[in-house]
Amino acid sequence: MADLGRQLHEYLAQSKAATAADPSAVPAPPAAGGSQEEAGDRGGLRAWLGALNPFPPGTSPGAPVWPWTGEEDPWLLGLSRWQRLAGSGLCALLAALCFGLAGLCVPLLLLRARKFALLWSLGSLCALGAAALLRGPARLLREPGRGALLYLGALLGTLYAALALRSTALTAL
Repeated sequence: MADLGRQLHEYLAQSKAATAADPSAVPAPPAAGGSQEEAGDRGGLRAWLGALNPFPPGTSPGAPVWPWTGEEDPWLLGLSRWQRLAGSGLCALLAALCFGLAGLCVPLLLLRARKFALLWSLGSLCALGAAALLRGPARLLREPGRGALLYLGALLGTLYAALALRSTALTAL
């Protein structure tokens, strides 16, 4: 064991000397079982993550950080982060419930097409609501793509055919 410890210290001394001689060299990863001081010398987790680092510079390790905290949404004034997170979780649970109930209607799809379409559409609206609460509705609607517009058009068309026209054929289409 003493020999292994000595070899480890020699290797670390060599890598530190090589890094001091060539600052552009990438330091070797810490050895398994290395101490916290050795990992802290190289920048720790924040240095290893690099561009994927979710922590803004200068934040303490225990501080709560959201990647989308940059701007407040004008449509959700007065809602705290935790209220938005709780609302989003509730919408996601409702979406899962609606999708599950719609899945139960699949065997009877020819007989209950309108019920399936309504449950699936309601689940989709709840999932969109969950995303809107997390990201903010203004941000989601700022730059809609063609796919998003097509999806919303199909969703509204399904709801119109099922609720207003009460047509099973148009709802299935």
